[in-house]
Amino acid sequence: LNDSEAIAAQIDPSWWGPLANSVLLIPRTAFSTLFVENGWVSQQVLKLLAASISYNIYSMIIDAKTILVRELDPAEFISNTGQIHTGLLDIYPVFEPSRKIVNKLFNIELDQQIGPGGVPCIVHNDTVRMMIAEVTLRTQQSFPVWFQQQGRLTEFILYSGFVKFLCGELSVLYKQQNRFGTPCNVSHDEVDVWNQKFQQMRHQDTVTVSVHRGAWNKMTLQQRQEYQDLLTQHGIEAVHL
Repeated sequence: LNDSEAIAAQIDPSWWGPLANSVLLIPRTAFSTLFVENGWVSQQVLKLLAASISYNIYSMIIDAKTILVRELDPAEFISNTGQIHTGLLDIYPVFEPSRKIVNKLFNIELDQQIGPGGVPCIVHNDTVRMMIAEVTLRTQQSFPVWFQQQGRLTEFILYSGFVKFLCGELSVLYKQQNRFGTPCNVSHDEVDVWNQKFQQMRHQDTVTVSVHRGAWNKMTLQQRQEYQDLLTQHGIEAVHL
């Protein structure tokens, strides 16, 4: 949780219904490090720190606004040999600063990133732990401190770069074929294409949906209702926002 113990105490695990006993809320103070005021930066490193303390083999990293709209079976996208079928993507120009940081850090040439694109992202927890150790050795700094000093570094570009550094190619651990599904995220500047996004949300291949708070503030009442109705159709109790 990118906040204090006081905020964590306000979150009720019963919100997760039958999964309530599996909910573990960890405030960021548990990591005994300083976090910057910029929440966008601190939440990037917190996602990796959370995966690093997981007892599971893999973690699925999502944002608070990310909502699953269909059931997932790990056997469908994780092979018996441990390869993860979430696809590989070209790196968008907006992530060029991150790519340069990662290329310099690991002395590589990263030309793709792990799919399906942003969140959700499936990471291999042992690989995350190895990455944190390697970055600490190379930078001679605490991992969360170094990460937050970079400014525009993103967690998934860093992780993609380390997988390439470790394995030689992303395809050793992540496969080009996407058996996971497609996320549909509406960013703060995409309200103008809401109809297109909404149709994508309704597609059977869509695995998660999300609406950025900046987009929500710009949406019409009808658009908000369409989104809430969609969640209701999937058996998700949509709160009145």
